[in-house]
Amino acid sequence: MIFGSCTVAGVIVTVLCTRRAIHHPRVFTWLIAVAFGVCTLGVFFAIPAVARAAEQVTGLDNAGKLVAHICAILWCASLQITMVDLAYRPEYLRIAMQQRIFAAAVELAVMIPLFVAANDDDIEFTTAYADHPPVAAYLLIYLSYVLVTCGELVFMCGRTARRSWTDRPWTGAGFALCALAAALGVGYTMSKGSYIVFYTLDSPWSLDVEEAVSPVLSGLAVLFLFVGLTLPMLGGLLQRRPRRGREVPDS
Repeated sequence: MIFGSCTVAGVIVTVLCTRRAIHHPRVFTWLIAVAFGVCTLGVFFAIPAVARAAEQVTGLDNAGKLVAHICAILWCASLQITMVDLAYRPEYLRIAMQQRIFAAAVELAVMIPLFVAANDDDIEFTTAYADHPPVAAYLLIYLSYVLVTCGELVFMCGRTARRSWTDRPWTGAGFALCALAAALGVGYTMSKGSYIVFYTLDSPWSLDVEEAVSPVLSGLAVLFLFVGLTLPMLGGLLQRRPRRGREVPDS
């Protein structure tokens, strides 16, 4: 239900952000639209019924999980570059973008071969199969990247929110929610990653708790991010709308 709701919200927001990017073309407006589109695709394939259908159509075991993880990597990279465009000086922008693109490319170059080597119809790439070393290694590599990127997004979104709060309250509130979403993403990675680490140390905590907590954290992170990135756009529309009883000056 959580991922289904995120998918519906993602489709709506992706259309709105794409429309905004067409009318206000900039690096960050297009990347926000791309991030929403990729995230929506990822949460769509995270729906169990869709994941099973993807396996049947492609003939590839765990195909839905692979698509969801690739989308998560591309989503994080898009958001990083978005915040770099908003938060850093122009002379640093190109280098910062190249660094984050390179990091995402290296992550995918490591993850995909490891997935192919470990993939089998008897396993799933979830914490329930942490007793399989290739699965545990794959998940830890994936979660480590998401942890680092979400940690950076907490910092950059929080700083942008503080800078915008006085002059542009809608923007400040939106990026405050984005910082909260990134913090929830950190919580998601810590929940799954800690279970794998403690399982490796022969002292795992409850798998039932982990499987209940992690989807909630990831789903709330997506929803808060959707709301946070659309608030600045909504605030701009409301500010441009003329107040009733006042004439709008000619431009």
